Amino acid sequence: MRFFTRSLLTVSAVALAAAVAWPQSLGEIAAREKERQEKVKKKTGGAAHVITEDDLRGRGAGTYSQPGTGTPAASPSPGASPGAEKPKTDEEVRAEQEKAWRSRLQQAQDEVARLSGIVDSLQSELGDATVGAYGTGRAKAMSRMDEAQKALAAAKQKVDDLQEEGRRSRFR
Repeated sequence: MRFFTRSLLTVSAVALAAAVAWPQSLGEIAAREKERQEKVKKKTGGAAHVITEDDLRGRGAGTYSQPGTGTPAASPSPGASPGAEKPKTDEEVRAEQEKAWRSRLQQAQDEVARLSGIVDSLQSELGDATVGAYGTGRAKAMSRMDEAQKALAAAKQKVDDLQEEGRRSRFR
């Protein structure tokens, strides 16, 4: 019986507290939200972008399992100029990628050629019999030779990597 009385008192207290609590009207909630938005607008310093149906229609144009191209399905946006750039075809994108790859490969090959020339000149300098075998000039030339050989090895590795990338992308 005591348990029943305690339970009844607890339920009554909760019900009384809920009845006494001041209910908020929808108008009060809307007024507070409007004030909050105005504060945010003043804080950010501008009007927020309003999303229109045209914005929603032009985005994605597909489903999750079959995504669209991302291009607007209907008319172009109002701010777009009539001579705007058209989306590129797959062949054009691939041609641009291949052109960029060939440019990077050519730069890497030029760097290998440049470093090979430096290594050859350092090698001939070190092979000169007129320079002392144990002088400070020789030690400096040896350290420059080591650095040049390391840079040449890295450049050759870059060329190999770019050639592998071209092979995987079927550019060759």
